[in-house]
Parts: sequence; structure tokens; C-alpha cells
Amino acid sequence: MKKTLKIIGIYLFLIVASQSCSPEHYLISSIEFNGATVSERKNERELNNFKQTNVLKNDIVFIVSYHTDYIASLDLGLSGKCYAFTKGSVIDNYLLENTYSIKFDHPFIYKNVTINANQNLLEIDEIKNQIAIYETNNGYYNGLGADKVFEFSQSFKSESVFTTDDYEVTFNCSTSDNRNFEKKIIVKIEN
Repeated sequence: MKKTLKIIGIYLFLIVASQSCSPEHYLISSIEFNGATVSERKNERELNNFKQTNVLKNDIVFIVSYHTDYIASLDLGLSGKCYAFTKGSVIDNYLLENTYSIKFDHPFIYKNVTINANQNLLEIDEIKNQIAIYETNNGYYNGLGADKVFEFSQSFKSESVFTTDDYEVTFNCSTSDNRNFEKKIIVKIEN
């Protein structure tokens, strides 16, 4: 009987000491938005490395990084089995792709057509098809979470004419729990 109680005691101690195996929960609380250039292109685009820049010369890339906050909870996990000593993590809200908006404060020309200032580029199908949107876990911006990459194609860049003015680029998005974010940056886009 004592041996059984010791085994049960050790089992319970391991569960409580490892703080159970339930994942830690986080919420996206804010975002960062920056211009970037591809510093190292890999075979899989999700593994590309980027360098932050405000002068978009060789390529047009924008990166959205998000900050997360820990959601405190009390879950001892005594009712479940524990087979690991490290917790996973779960982000309980996510960025809604259908709410993404990228706008330039100056007009530019794409395929001999003027694109007006403050027009959402992601609502123009011909331009949207020229933007690859993907996630990378390289920790581009200060090692924060995952990054959402907006990489404009080389054909878009070659078929566009930008003014020599600085462009204020505005990015808007929402999360699944109705948080709204807007970030603005100043970039120079070289033809």
C-alpha cells in the first residue's frame, strides 16, 4: 500500500511540477509593420531571410509582425495525462486575411494605368495576384512570433512607375476577436 501511495505521489508531483501539459494561451495584442528586402532567398519562400529597410530598391516587401500577451489561467491539469515536461503554446486569436489593407498615400502607375492614392491594393485583383502573402517563423522583427510577409512580384515592380516622393504606406487588419490595427510607415520606392 505504501509503495502504491509513493508512486501516486510521485506521479502527482510530476504533473504539478511540470505545470501540466496544457498549452499556454496567448492573444495578439499589437502589430509591427515594416518595409523589408530579401537578404537571403531560400528554396522555400517561408525560409527566406529579410532585412528591414525604408528604401525599397530591388524588391517590394512588407512584413507584419505581431506581439502576443499571455492569458493567465489556473489549470493544474490533474485530470489529464501528462507525457511531456514542456508546454505548447496556442494563439487564441488570429489575423483575418480578408481584412488586410495596404494603401499608398501617392498615386503610381501600374501597366500604364494610374492607381489612385489611398486605394486598397489588395482590392485590385490584378495587383493582388502579384502579391505573395505567406508566413515565416524566422523572427524577422526582434525575434517576435511569426511574421506575415507581403512580397510583391518582380513583374509588378518592373511594370510600375513610382514618383520620387516618399510614400506613406498604411496597413490595416483585424483579428478574429475584433481587435483592429493600423500601422503607417514611410518608404521610398525606387524604380
